[in-house]
Amino acid sequence: MHNKLSLAGFALALAVTAGSPTSFAADAAAPKKVTAQDLANTKPSATFEFEGSQIRLLVGGASGKGTLHFQGKAYPFTAKGASVGGVGANEVQAKGVVHYLEKIEDFPGQYNGLTMGATVGAGKGASSFQNGKGVVLSVTSRSEGLALTLGVSSFAVTLVK
Repeated sequence: MHNKLSLAGFALALAVTAGSPTSFAADAAAPKKVTAQDLANTKPSATFEFEGSQIRLLVGGASGKGTLHFQGKAYPFTAKGASVGGVGANEVQAKGVVHYLEKIEDFPGQYNGLTMGATVGAGKGASSFQNGKGVVLSVTSRSEGLALTLGVSSFAVTLVK
């Protein structure tokens, strides 16, 4: 596998935007629940892209890097993730939009979401994850490999200085 960003659950997830599920790590206060309709009615504040590889055997984890595009600037970031549920290995190329990001300091944090999907050869996925500051990542991805995903994912995002 290539040394690329792997965010557990981005590879194969199906949209889950009814709020933030139970967190693997505590963030400040619980964010408000966000629905798919809320996201459809809100203009995105930023975009991002990343690449990665993912391995899981019931429990999985990965790390890597990506780029956030916010207010005319590019911000590199790293991510380390963990997931529960699923088996297999795949490589991921993903991009997405960010909602409810008002200042760059709100982007880093612990993001959580539910995931499900399958990759046999090539696959596609979509998902949403929310951090404790209310920032929502809506992701679309392409993947290659062999994997079955069903479970909870959490990953920590850190801006690179």
